[in-house]
Amino acid sequence: MAIYSSVVRWIGDRPWFRPVATEVLPRVDRVLLRSQGWRVTPFPTLLLTTVGHRSGRPHHAPLWYLEDDGFVVMASNYGRSEPDWSRNLREKPTCQVKVGRSVLATRATQVAHPARPHYLERFISFYPPYRDYVARAGREIPIWILAPLPVAP
Repeated sequence: MAIYSSVVRWIGDRPWFRPVATEVLPRVDRVLLRSQGWRVTPFPTLLLTTVGHRSGRPHHAPLWYLEDDGFVVMASNYGRSEPDWSRNLREKPTCQVKVGRSVLATRATQVAHPARPHYLERFISFYPPYRDYVARAGREIPIWILAPLPVAP
C-alpha cells in the first residue's frame, strides 16, 4: 500500500492526470463507496451526503478526510470553484457520512482561524498537491468538521 500511496501522490497533480482525477475517480469512488464501502484511492475516504441547497435532493461526494473530533474535510475541488457539497453544507449543515460500511448522521461546522492553518498543514502533509490547489484557487478553501450527532436511544 505504501508504493500505491506514493504513486498516487506523485501523479495526483500532473496536468495530464487532472481529467482522470477530476472526472473519473470521483465517479468510481462514489459507486464503490455507496455499494460496498470500498474506495479507489489509498487514502481515508468517506462518502458525504448533503441535501442540495436549491434542489432539495441528496448529493453524494467522495472525500478524503482527517480524523479529529469528527471527520475533517477540505473543499479544494482541485483548486477550482467551491464544490456544490460545500455550498450545501453552508445552507444545511446536517448531513450523512459513510465510512466503510458505517453510516453516521453528522453536523458540519466550518473551521475558522486560528485552527484553519493547522488543518491545512495536516492536509498538505498527507497529500502535497493540496498546496498547489490552494495557490490555484484564488480563494480561501473551506475546511469543514463533520461531527457525529448523538444516536437516539
